[in-house]
Amino acid sequence: MDSVLLELPLSAERNTKPISISAEQKLLLLQKLQGVLDLRRLFEILMAETCKQIDVSHLVWELDSTSFVIKRGTATPFTHTFSLKLGSLSLGLLQYHTPYKLDDDEIHVLRTYHQLFTGPLSTAIEYRRVKNLAMKDHLSGLGNRTSFENDILHAIAVSQREDIGLALLMFDLDNFKQVNDEYGHLDGDKVICRFAHIINKTVRASDRCYRLGGDEFCIIMQPASLKSAHRVSHEISNTVQEDSFLSQLNIDTSFGFAMHKIGDSKTSLFERADRRLYKNKREK
Repeated sequence: MDSVLLELPLSAERNTKPISISAEQKLLLLQKLQGVLDLRRLFEILMAETCKQIDVSHLVWELDSTSFVIKRGTATPFTHTFSLKLGSLSLGLLQYHTPYKLDDDEIHVLRTYHQLFTGPLSTAIEYRRVKNLAMKDHLSGLGNRTSFENDILHAIAVSQREDIGLALLMFDLDNFKQVNDEYGHLDGDKVICRFAHIINKTVRASDRCYRLGGDEFCIIMQPASLKSAHRVSHEISNTVQEDSFLSQLNIDTSFGFAMHKIGDSKTSLFERADRRLYKNKREK
């Protein structure tokens, strides 16, 4: 449903000439949108066409309780919210901020643009969903090795460019093989899921967690300090020891972490954390 909040005197002149979209303009927009799978690029195309006829100062797209700023500007007293749908499929909400209340012609133009836009938007959302699934471990819901390989390179590049700490934390599960051998893989899967839950519950929303395979896990913390990496590692270890389900199966965790140093590669950072993990395991 469209909504307008508060009306104030117009601060700028507007074009009072009736606006509309010709068949040629519709075709041109569809051609520009065709085959575009990147969500940000899709919205850039929509904004470019919309701003030719309507003064939009700020635009936000909301989907699944998450807000995405499409155009960042001054939030105005005039907001117009549109629900995007393709048939019965909800594609989120678009909230326009404008320096004046939109008239019926302008609202009609936006609705026309949205009708042309929802097909490509639905395809791009599904593409993103499938792509995200391909980067997740199907059992734990954490990132998989491919996701880790991509993210660690980006994290190292950020750490080299900016003065923020980067920590790589690594874990494996002690006695995990015995659980699979004695109780079967169903209980083994439950152990993996329980440990993934403990990791997710412990870290910040900005930290990234992965299952590399088997009972091997890692966390990329950025920003991070030696103190924060130490705290998170021990908190996860202590939580595992106190967990009733894991304790009854005699599951513990060994860990090691490494702080990024100037000149570190993905391999050197990983190997340093891995060596400390096995040092921790040997010392038990």
